[in-house]
Amino acid sequence: MEINNDTLSNASSGEHSKHQNFKVPGLVSGFSKLNRNQRIDLLNTYLDEDAIDLLNAFLLPDEKVQQVISELSENFLSNYYLPFGVVPNVLINGQMYMVPMVIEESSVVAAASRAAGFWAKNGGFSVRVIDNLKKGQVHFTWSGSERFLKSVFLHIKEQILADTAPVTANMELRGGGIVDVELLSLSHKLENYYQLDVTFKTADAMGANFINTCLETMAVTLSNFMSQYSDKGQLEIIMSILSNYTPQCLVECTVTCPVEKLEAMSGAYLPQEFARRFALAIKMAQVDVSRAVTHNKGIYNGIDGVVLATGNDWRAIEAAGHAFAARKGTYSALSDVEIVDGYFKYTISLPLAVGTVGGLTKNHPIAAFALKMLRNPSANSLMQITAAMGMANNFSAVASLVTSGIQKGHMKMHLVNMLNQLGASDLQKEAARKFFANKTVSFAMVSDFFKKCN
Repeated sequence: MEINNDTLSNASSGEHSKHQNFKVPGLVSGFSKLNRNQRIDLLNTYLDEDAIDLLNAFLLPDEKVQQVISELSENFLSNYYLPFGVVPNVLINGQMYMVPMVIEESSVVAAASRAAGFWAKNGGFSVRVIDNLKKGQVHFTWSGSERFLKSVFLHIKEQILADTAPVTANMELRGGGIVDVELLSLSHKLENYYQLDVTFKTADAMGANFINTCLETMAVTLSNFMSQYSDKGQLEIIMSILSNYTPQCLVECTVTCPVEKLEAMSGAYLPQEFARRFALAIKMAQVDVSRAVTHNKGIYNGIDGVVLATGNDWRAIEAAGHAFAARKGTYSALSDVEIVDGYFKYTISLPLAVGTVGGLTKNHPIAAFALKMLRNPSANSLMQITAAMGMANNFSAVASLVTSGIQKGHMKMHLVNMLNQLGASDLQKEAARKFFANKTVSFAMVSDFFKKCN
């Protein structure tokens, strides 16, 4: 392994030229080309033997499976484990599921399970996919007349569709492809800024690579086409990339029941009072951004667990959802509630772009197993399942907030984590469970109990 003080030579001139001879002490060169053992050797400079043993201990005994995991990411050192759990009794559109979740917070799985069990007895989750369109953009500048660019756009579009036909052929056989190509002018926001705004269907695939390949092909077509009109202006392609904002890939999940049926969730309150308090809590999340962020985070507690379990991109899904929550100019709750004629109705609507073929969904053996648990769903079905789990976790969280408070159940679920942190034995854990069965849990109180046990 080479650790050198290479000169940074990418500065060119002017203000940046003073950095041209700057030496970087300890700069690592070619780290990604090393094998795992060489990377570990390098880390010996920073870590003790116990830390290295820990990295080795988390490797899988099956070498073939481990190789698959090792090759998922650059600069691999070891595996990072998260719990793979399941939520039973999830009734969606009349079909029962056992839904896998990957998440480090036990109270999330418990909350989702509680809500799933309640709604399974009260009609289940009604979920519909409103649409499943995705989009990408070719960002470019054009120095000439906007009117002229628009006048030739139909010809550009025809050529784009012809040039991307070889790329889209297989996707079209699966029911996907390019839905539309639009020319957008954003020159009122940034001088000479234009976009090709492209709508796609990607069938059961997440479709990122397909979309980006299409967009880069379109960019070449656009540039070549406009080069013949260089006397009219100059066109420069800046970038071609999918957008993770997917407001047309939309799913809606609803639960409804007579108000009196809410008694099982209403704690010390009458079900009518519980429903009133629940509805008021949702309205607060719709008008106050501080509450809305935490409210929506509760939705994504459930969604992210399923998305991680099935090998989908939780970062893209969250980014789209939060942008959607702010689409009207103010960040707000992704849910709404109605109480009409003695019926309680709760709904969440959000963008949810997931895939069930390609990428990690098949390469990662546990992700493939998770999809098998769900009976190998289509992308639309996985959208429905994932949205239902967002609803389940959020419903339980709000129900707890407006009745007993979040900490009573939340901290009890963390009791074992606290005891593990303190090094408790199995006997001490059992004693602690009994002691705290009807008491408030805090780390200070658990620590004090543990000291007395010793």
